[in-house]
Amino acid sequence: MRTNIVASRRSTASGIDTILAVPFLLVVFFGTRFAEHCSLHAFSLDGMRAARALKVADTYSLSRRFSCPLRPFFGTAFPSTNSRAALPTSSPLPSLTWLRSSSSAHSTESGQAPQVSISKSFNPAALNVDNLASDMAPDHYSPYEQWVRRLYMTNLFHPVKLGLDNIEQLHRVLGFPMDDPNVTVVHIAGTNGKGSVALKIAKTLELADPTRKVGLFCSPHISSFRERMQVNGELITENEVVEFLPEIYRMCQEHDIPATFFEITTALAFRFFHARGADAVVLETGLGGRLDATNVIKNPAISIITSIGLEHTRILGDTVELIAREKAGIIKPGRPVLVGPNVPDAVTRECAAEKQSGPYYTVPDILGADLLDKLTTQEVLDYDLENARIARAGLKILETEFPKKITDISEDVLQQGTSTRPPCRFEHVDCGDGLTVILDVAHNPPAMDYMVRKLATTYPGMSFRVVVGMSSDKNLKLCGQSILQAVQCDATKIHLVEAAHPRAATLKAILEATGLTDAHFDTNDSSPTKQIKEAIKLARTNGELLVVCGSVFLMAEAREALGFEEPRDSEYIAEVAGAGVRHGQENFGNTPESAIVV
Repeated sequence: MRTNIVASRRSTASGIDTILAVPFLLVVFFGTRFAEHCSLHAFSLDGMRAARALKVADTYSLSRRFSCPLRPFFGTAFPSTNSRAALPTSSPLPSLTWLRSSSSAHSTESGQAPQVSISKSFNPAALNVDNLASDMAPDHYSPYEQWVRRLYMTNLFHPVKLGLDNIEQLHRVLGFPMDDPNVTVVHIAGTNGKGSVALKIAKTLELADPTRKVGLFCSPHISSFRERMQVNGELITENEVVEFLPEIYRMCQEHDIPATFFEITTALAFRFFHARGADAVVLETGLGGRLDATNVIKNPAISIITSIGLEHTRILGDTVELIAREKAGIIKPGRPVLVGPNVPDAVTRECAAEKQSGPYYTVPDILGADLLDKLTTQEVLDYDLENARIARAGLKILETEFPKKITDISEDVLQQGTSTRPPCRFEHVDCGDGLTVILDVAHNPPAMDYMVRKLATTYPGMSFRVVVGMSSDKNLKLCGQSILQAVQCDATKIHLVEAAHPRAATLKAILEATGLTDAHFDTNDSSPTKQIKEAIKLARTNGELLVVCGSVFLMAEAREALGFEEPRDSEYIAEVAGAGVRHGQENFGNTPESAIVV
């Protein structure tokens, strides 16, 4: 018979399970005290890192192994999943104050700790939250903040097997909104450029017919989660998030769908587009293509693959050809395909033939030959021109294939729409007094190399000062070498920062990998804001152009420091953005890449 361990401050468990659980409980106890000592409130950034250092995900596994009632230590972050009651729309996941919660908040009237039975099929997306009042977020946080915070926490304890099962179930329960024949769906994948091409096509379709409602789904966002889904440039409202997101969670619970953050976000976008009556929807894949949640659609008007490069090799494959096959997974039978110039044409053409796709096009097939089409990735000096050509070609195909829906896009509209740039893609900011700031999300060595080349050709003879923060999963050494080239190997013109995001590289890691000890940095305050303010002063004094780059994670704080007025999520949301996500795989939960089953 299995021994149940009852842990509380007033009772002591017995048996071998107690002996095995003691080290675990000591780690939890001292980890909690350490968090309190550091004043880590409400699972702040440092609190999250402390939790990760204590391997909270592993403690969840231990709690199942020992049948240990962890509520006195972790609170209702580990609720029972035995009850399948409907999810109340007003009860999102509680604040992660369990790092420092008191045991009294979770004890019974008799003083005994309540038993907690955690199902081995634990599904965070389907948590029963009827009894979470003691750990609910404080009232001064809005419903939007609470629900989006819960969404970010979905992946925390949720290893995932890749596949489309979850999103297919969600799409079915939603009523297959993206398979509506009246909705023109454009599906875009690629290593680089897919976000820019998606925006350009969406904007052009909107400008061509102001009565047309054009949805855009893209990721990641810069300052607000709401940026990920919009119709005619209008972001999903906070009220719509609060209305639709509980519906998605209820579906997950009622149909036992263990959906991930990205799957739920994709379903939310589908629900939003349907509610807004979108006539056209442009979908950017999150990662890869074949197993991406957006690939649930069956009949896209066109599938576009912008470019192929080495990325996420443990998931997508370790050669360009293997990655191309993964991204070509968005090709559908009978539907037209467009590929950009930096795509292994033989591979994607073979995939299209295997899937019996519709017409297969390259950009020159539609627009004629151009010098850009012959340049290698290393030779391209302005990717926006390449992205504009891909978008223009895609729009021309839509006009040809769907003349009743997409008609009469004038040259002026094409030029205006395809000239649109996403924020923080070599974005120019005029700060006055002759100071120009470039915001660029270049986050890996190839992207940084390209940025350095574009800086040199756009501003020949100019001196640069760079504020840079990086993602923890990138090659920090090579990124550092690229940045050194931008400042003529003068490390004193570099400012190192640590973005306020769980997936950002620590200042210590950056210094160890790059050896940029002569750069500006502050180990006591590694925030982007401080270094940006210092860099602005020095750039003005020295007549330099200021560049802020290295990761999308630091852009929200950078834009705020530069005075941008735009929707911005609160710290309560930002501090858990990316929780439980490794190596940028918000699509696939917190499973190590090497353990993912494809």
